[in-house]
Amino acid sequence: SKYVLSVQYLLRIKTEDAMYVVSRKTTGYKKLQKGLACEDFVLTKEFNDFVIMVCADGHGDRKCKYAAKGAELATWVIAKVLQDKRKDEDSIEDYGITLNDGREEIIKKFICGWVGVVLDDYKVNHPEDTVFQQEFNELSKYAKSIYEVRSGEMPVREFRALAEYRHKCEEAIYKITLLYGTTMNAMVVTDKFVFAVGIGDGDVVAVNGKRVEWLLPSSSQFGTSTASLCGNFGLMLENFASIFVPITKGRKFTDSFFQPEILIISTDGLRNAFLSDEAFAEKLLEIAQYFKKGDGKNFVRNSKRWLEERSMYGVTQDDIAFSLCSKYTVKIKQTQRVKKSKTEDA
Repeated sequence: SKYVLSVQYLLRIKTEDAMYVVSRKTTGYKKLQKGLACEDFVLTKEFNDFVIMVCADGHGDRKCKYAAKGAELATWVIAKVLQDKRKDEDSIEDYGITLNDGREEIIKKFICGWVGVVLDDYKVNHPEDTVFQQEFNELSKYAKSIYEVRSGEMPVREFRALAEYRHKCEEAIYKITLLYGTTMNAMVVTDKFVFAVGIGDGDVVAVNGKRVEWLLPSSSQFGTSTASLCGNFGLMLENFASIFVPITKGRKFTDSFFQPEILIISTDGLRNAFLSDEAFAEKLLEIAQYFKKGDGKNFVRNSKRWLEERSMYGVTQDDIAFSLCSKYTVKIKQTQRVKKSKTEDA
């Protein structure tokens, strides 16, 4: 007969390609000196076949006293809009078509959703400021229906009354949303495409081969002023930017090639911590090299301290928030236990 002499557990390392995502934020050095809180917010949601990354930068203006909350609400609303679009489609390819063809609808849903949650937050958390209940209900109703298409001719008197009503509602909504003023940039990352949408300064960047490419306008283009989620509905809609980029298998380093090694989305505090776009791009290329060489985890481990130092020694000493995704070059080691029995004849 045979009997078991011993049972050994061998550690076998299995290496697989995986999407590696890291998100960080830090309070600006200037604010730390004044005892103020961070007004940037970052949100990352990971799913089986796609990742959503969002950054928002609440305005530091005194008029925007609830900007930190506005930034947080903006990230949750756009993430929900983008996630819901995925639920409506069977495949990731169909999801891409929906995002590409439905950009305006996505932006409108986001604006209405953000204004809606801002009004709710204002009503619940700041009752000392809140407008009368009846008027508030009118504002909420108006915000939900602002982009509905009205067909047919309208009598002049009715048209004038509607115009006055719209003006009154938008003026009141502007006063409230100004308190929550923020920018917002979001990105959907898959192995088939990248989709980005945003309003205001911030940076949505891809390290593509040896190139650093801004997918949306860089924060440096906005100068000292920026588009924002506080204004009339038409102006907010006009100020949004979006892009859809398929992942290609073309020849490397040609104009048609797009297979990014890292994708990064950040508030303007990160870019403004460098003297120029070129210096910022050089740092992103350096980070991409970390992941190429398998040192991505070291960058992740030190990223919080790096952000704090960038804010302290940077140009603006501002809040910083970022989310980074390395799609193709990171290897994640998974430990798998294998049971092995050793036997001997009796």
